[in-house]
Amino acid sequence: MDNKQLTNSRFGKWGWSMIIYTMLLYYFWSGLCVDGLNLYPNVFAATHGWDSNMLLGFATPAGIVGVVGGILFGRLCIKTGVRKLCSWALIVTGVLYAIFGYVMTPVMYFIVLTAFTFVSMAFGLIGTATLMGNWFPRKKGIALGWATMGAPLCSATFPAILGVLYGMPGGGIATGSLIVGIVVVVLGIVSFFWIKEYPEEVGAYPDNIKDDGKQLAAQLDAMKSYKSPFTIGRLLRDKDMWLISVGFGMLWMVTVGIVSQFIPRMQSVGYDQGTATMMLTIAAIIGLVGSYFWGWLDQKIGTKAASCVYALCYIVALLLLIFAQIEVLTYIGILFVGFGIGGLLNLMASLVIAVYGRYDFMAANSLVSPIASLIQKAAFVVLAVGLTASHGDYTLPYAIFIGVDVVGMILLLLVTNKCKGKQ
Repeated sequence: MDNKQLTNSRFGKWGWSMIIYTMLLYYFWSGLCVDGLNLYPNVFAATHGWDSNMLLGFATPAGIVGVVGGILFGRLCIKTGVRKLCSWALIVTGVLYAIFGYVMTPVMYFIVLTAFTFVSMAFGLIGTATLMGNWFPRKKGIALGWATMGAPLCSATFPAILGVLYGMPGGGIATGSLIVGIVVVVLGIVSFFWIKEYPEEVGAYPDNIKDDGKQLAAQLDAMKSYKSPFTIGRLLRDKDMWLISVGFGMLWMVTVGIVSQFIPRMQSVGYDQGTATMMLTIAAIIGLVGSYFWGWLDQKIGTKAASCVYALCYIVALLLLIFAQIEVLTYIGILFVGFGIGGLLNLMASLVIAVYGRYDFMAANSLVSPIASLIQKAAFVVLAVGLTASHGDYTLPYAIFIGVDVVGMILLLLVTNKCKGKQ
């Protein structure tokens, strides 16, 4: 097959529709469960007189419970399909988020935060990758490159939008959460009609590439009736499942470690909060270009090689941030941080598709993504221990992250080069 067919963005009208939809899923998942955490603790603490550090601490157990949701919804997706899973998950998440603005005790804050973090894993971690895997088994990299732009776009806009909504007169948090919740519910209702699980359902071909001799109806029947041999037990004994999960989990840990503490790091070397926030916004905008770049690189040199380049990119970013006292290195560091923001979710899903194929992707991803997500939670432990031991100096935790990054890259290099699933 002509390599240009695999690196162009000719996805067809239905293909682009699914990419835009998936972009929205990444946007709201990142906004509700990641970027929103920049505001929740301080805003709720200021409104109700609670301890903001205590509220921030709730994010870790909520995230761990969310990992359990990822495993549960990953297996459920195999039975229900991605359309029903995403639609109902968005509706329930929207309702929970609307309720979130009305909590009156720290305990209720924790319960509702945990609940919508848990349910949102269905559409944010499972639904996104599954839909792209169903539609673009060969052009996975470039398709995910466009779709994952939703995450950096969210980082650049959602906190500002939420801040405006929280500042509205006559309700503040309650009004803001209700508005966002309604938007998510509406997207869930629309999803029942928008999502097409497989391109064959609408007379389109996977990757928008016509395969002579392939009967779409027969191919669709084969996909819907297929029962993957990759059971949980078999996957837990599968070397590649662990290499991908732990390898990307480590790279994800580094990404979270850098981005979550980027503003405090910039403040520690003399920048005020406004300037530091603007730097992170610029990095997120650069991430839009980065999302496409990693998808393009994936298609050009292969997912494993692109993942190693990604790991090296963040090693450079960490070295630059260690010497952030030098102004020119700070701005070069912003470039590297930004480029990395949009890459991990793209490359992780792409490698799972490459190793397990279109038919067995859902089964493999039901464990890979949650395990990787669990490992990335260790970023906060590394930061807390490293900053405490070094009395607030970021050199030690950044050095640890460099080591983690190298180990993650080595694990990914050991992943098989063959597809072991049904093609």
